[in-house]
Amino acid sequence: MITIEVKYRPVRWLPFSGKLESKVPQNWGELNQNQLIAVACLFNSASSDIAFLQSMSGLKKKILHKLSDFERHKLMEIVEFVGELKPFPEFIIRKLPVRSLSTKQSKGTILYAPCPKLKGVTFGQFIFADTYFANYQESQNEIDLNKFIASLYLGINEKFEERLIQGRFEAIGKLDLNIRQAIVLNFQLIHEWLALAYPLIFQKREEIISDDRSERSLPVNEGSPWIKVFQNFVGDDILHDDVWASKPVNTIFAYMTRKYKENARKKQ
Repeated sequence: MITIEVKYRPVRWLPFSGKLESKVPQNWGELNQNQLIAVACLFNSASSDIAFLQSMSGLKKKILHKLSDFERHKLMEIVEFVGELKPFPEFIIRKLPVRSLSTKQSKGTILYAPCPKLKGVTFGQFIFADTYFANYQESQNEIDLNKFIASLYLGINEKFEERLIQGRFEAIGKLDLNIRQAIVLNFQLIHEWLALAYPLIFQKREEIISDDRSERSLPVNEGSPWIKVFQNFVGDDILHDDVWASKPVNTIFAYMTRKYKENARKKQ
């Protein structure tokens, strides 16, 4: 965080000035939930520059309007990091209050994001989330968006099952679209971190997607690039899919990286 000092005239024609201090984030890790949503809104042209700066700086709109164009430009320069996706391994939006669609239940439930570095996320859960994520980027279909989020956010101590996606995606669709798109943006940052942590795996994934672009629009149960990636490294062990699907995704990626290096040594 950087502390800024803003001087302004409460009344332009009077010689009196006011002064305020505020803290502004300088990287993705310093964003709070509302600021991440503000970035997503800016990307989607769903808010003005003033509204964006208000969220990032905490300054009131009337103060921001009193600043000169140059001063607002300098403030935008502080947060220019949002223009470049950087590796970041955590979900900034930690909780989602989801209301039940059932008329018999007025109470909703709280769903929680995965832990940092996807700790606790299984390989099967990641395949569902990442496939719906890729499908949404292609289709911009909100059903894919909602199923992507339903694949990731779970109840406390809840284990992932495919049926949870089908049971929740409509309720998740009732959440503000800006919140849902902020989660998409956050997952892009996590993808950057994964590509940095497991470069061999994600390089192979991109090769497979490039070879068969049609995979990205398929439902999860009809195929996923991750199945082909896994087969490429491990071979027929994918037959034990229930066993592999329940293992932590980071364990699988580490294992796949080791197998790739072993296979590369054998070919030398």
